[in-house]
Amino acid sequence: MVKQENGIDLHATRSRGRPRQAVLDQRILEATLRLLAEEGYARMSLDDIATAAHTTRATIYLRYPSKAALTVAAILYARRSFVLPPLTGDLRHDLVVHLRHFQETMATPYSLPLIGTAVAEEHTTPELLTVFREHVIASRRQMLRSILLQARSRNELAPLVDIDLAVAQLIGSYYALAIAGDPIPPDWPERVVDQIFAGILRDVSLHNQGV
Repeated sequence: MVKQENGIDLHATRSRGRPRQAVLDQRILEATLRLLAEEGYARMSLDDIATAAHTTRATIYLRYPSKAALTVAAILYARRSFVLPPLTGDLRHDLVVHLRHFQETMATPYSLPLIGTAVAEEHTTPELLTVFREHVIASRRQMLRSILLQARSRNELAPLVDIDLAVAQLIGSYYALAIAGDPIPPDWPERVVDQIFAGILRDVSLHNQGV
C-alpha cells in the first residue's frame, strides 16, 4: 500500500532511483531549508538547490518527484532534528524546559521564514502548511497540553482553566514578540510561564514556592 501525505507519495520520495547516499541527502535537505529561508518557496528553484547542495537537478529528481515533495521532506527533516525533552512531573520545570527547547528551535535561521513561507503558499501549495501544522506545530502543542492535563489531574490548576487557550498563550507570546521585532529575552520561558501561572494555578502559593 502506498503511503501518502497530503497528496504527496512519500514512498516515492524515498524509493525512486539509486540507493540514497546519506551525506548527499542531508546536503539537499539543508540546502532546501536554507533557500526557503532566503528566497521563499515561489522563488526557490531546484536548480538553485542543486547548486547549493553541489549536485544536479537530475539527482534531486531521482529522490523527489517535485519541488513540493522536496520541501515537505525538508520540513520533516528539520522536525526530526529536534527531540522533545522528557517530562518530570514538575509543572513549572516541564513547561520552562519545553519552552526553552521551543526557543532554541526557533532560533535556527530557517524557522520563522519557513512558517512565513508555509502561510504565504497556503493557496498554491497547501500541503506545506498542512505538513508543518501536523508534524511541527501539533506535536509541540500536544506536549504542552499533556503537561497541563497532568497538572490538572494532580489538582494543581484552577477549576475553570482553559487549557487550549493557555497553550496558545505560552507559544503565542513568542510569535507576538518576533513579529513585532522585539528581542526575545533570554529568560522568556521563565517569564511567560510565571505570567501564565498567575491565572491558572489553583494555589498561587505554589508559584511562590517555585512549583
